[in-house]
Amino acid sequence: MMSAGRANWNAPQNTLITICGDGYSLELAPDKTKLLRFGRFAARDATRLGEGAPGTFDFLGFTHYCGRSRAGRFKLKRKTSKKKYRAKIADMKSWFRSQLTTPLCEVWRILRSKLQGHYQYYGINDNWPNLMKYFGAVRRLSFRWMRHRSQTGANLSWTDFYVYEARHSLPMPRKITDLIAMSR
Repeated sequence: MMSAGRANWNAPQNTLITICGDGYSLELAPDKTKLLRFGRFAARDATRLGEGAPGTFDFLGFTHYCGRSRAGRFKLKRKTSKKKYRAKIADMKSWFRSQLTTPLCEVWRILRSKLQGHYQYYGINDNWPNLMKYFGAVRRLSFRWMRHRSQTGANLSWTDFYVYEARHSLPMPRKITDLIAMSR
């Protein structure tokens, strides 16, 4: 299957590459497809050839990249794609904007479920810093949104917000899905 793909790789740029195997036909657009150095020896080969760091690719909202485990062995690492992160923050901002007149308890309940859903999807190995970054950004947006709710909200300080948040806490990312253990 891979040899057919390599054979057709030098096709003109405006044509689709067709790879057939196992009864399925897969078409790849050359302008959206690239071969990149990836895997256990990618860093070594890239430095030897003067290409810099090994390549990364985005798939299903994650950026996949070559990394090292704590033991120093090769490890496929994943983190939230920058494009998806920015889109999620923009969506959250517009959602807060649309909730200015909704009762606070109802908005907080929905916000908790939105955060929980984000953690369930993006809560995988090596993505903890991005989960905490998202939590911090949503927290700042919720503070800003509470300040915009009324004329008295403009006097809301971070201390007042911390008191409210202590009573009505937002969920923190807790459980990380171990993709390495799932593959064993």
